[in-house]
Amino acid sequence: MKKLILGLTFFFILEGFSMALQTHELPNGVQLVYKHVPGNKITSVQLWMKTGSVNETAKNNGISHFLEHMVFKGTEKFAPDEIDTLVEAKGGQMNAATSKDYTFYYITIPTFNVETAFNVISQMVFEATFPKEEIKKEKPVVIQEIMRKYDSPTYDMWTYLSETLYKNTPYSREVIGSVKNIKSFDRQTLLKYYNSFYHPANMTLVVVGDLSEDRAKELAMQYFNKTKNAKPVSKNFGIPGKMNKDITKVFEKDITQSYTALVYRAPSLMSGEKYALEVLTEILSGGEYSLLNEKLKNIENPLVNMVFGGYMGQKYGGSFTFFYTKHPSTDGDPLSKIKEIIDNLQKEKISENDLKKAKNRLKAETVFQREKASNEANDIGMAHTLEIPDYYKNYVENIDAVELSDIKDIADKIFSDNYILVKTVPIKQQ
Repeated sequence: MKKLILGLTFFFILEGFSMALQTHELPNGVQLVYKHVPGNKITSVQLWMKTGSVNETAKNNGISHFLEHMVFKGTEKFAPDEIDTLVEAKGGQMNAATSKDYTFYYITIPTFNVETAFNVISQMVFEATFPKEEIKKEKPVVIQEIMRKYDSPTYDMWTYLSETLYKNTPYSREVIGSVKNIKSFDRQTLLKYYNSFYHPANMTLVVVGDLSEDRAKELAMQYFNKTKNAKPVSKNFGIPGKMNKDITKVFEKDITQSYTALVYRAPSLMSGEKYALEVLTEILSGGEYSLLNEKLKNIENPLVNMVFGGYMGQKYGGSFTFFYTKHPSTDGDPLSKIKEIIDNLQKEKISENDLKKAKNRLKAETVFQREKASNEANDIGMAHTLEIPDYYKNYVENIDAVELSDIKDIADKIFSDNYILVKTVPIKQQ
């Protein structure tokens, strides 16, 4: 057995508990990130891939998501539908997800059956067979997923926002793709994408739970130190430039309440400003007594039925969205109240107490989130796949370091720029 190349060891303190995060590199380039959580007898094994719809074109948009479905449908070792049956029989929970920036697969399972997780996931990412009859059977399933999105009254507005906010970049397209593209995918198309992007150089294997480090390395070597006869492919694209004007768009539908989204461009997750943006989100929308609820909803004459304001970060860009719903008969203008709140943020008219409460809630949420091995593995996998390990390692410390001046600065930066305002309203109720 080839010796693992030992990487860095990271240490951090989270609310008084000392934890070590070990990183290793397999000879084939797969990154192994290991975290020991003793005593719970559960281990989460996750494989994160540096590919999602960001690596697609208009012609093959949707292939990352469709391929995620197909790797469950037969491998060199497992017949179609055998994977789900096996994992369930071993007491495991299994799922997968595709985003614009990444794809990941996970199995959380009793530690005494953990080898099943390594075996199954490695088969899916290295040895999928894509039987033609399974491709044919899966297409209607995914097409039905695509069709369900049209049931949402806000579908048009969110699609318009993505296309406008990220114009001329892959982020403008939906992860799920189009019916036309799904119908066009064949085995050769899937294999080409699979061999190019499901490459060891694009993989991060995360193991968190009650499993020894030596055993984790042994199983990683046994099941994931494989090669592919293809060069790794990973694409990058530039962050979209600034908008040169405000944009307003209105959709009319047969609905009884209106939906409004006010959206600004924001820094990406690669920016150090993400921590201030997350604290700002918590100040605005963290719970029933958040700033937006107190000013727009929890008042004698509510302006809205619901309201939210928050940051959405991605690897190559981000957005900050205010969203609310209201009945057409409701008096008052929620938008003017939101703009008043924005103005106060830019003038640093929030209290130290508001800041402290927001930071404490975020830190507490992180502690509770990481009580489960699967949740902690998810945090680790996303941070390492996006190449921002500090987002996991020092998250609490970075949230704690945010000051009122940081909130003012980031509010000034993003809310002084142009915006996109999109409404979906009842017919003839603009």
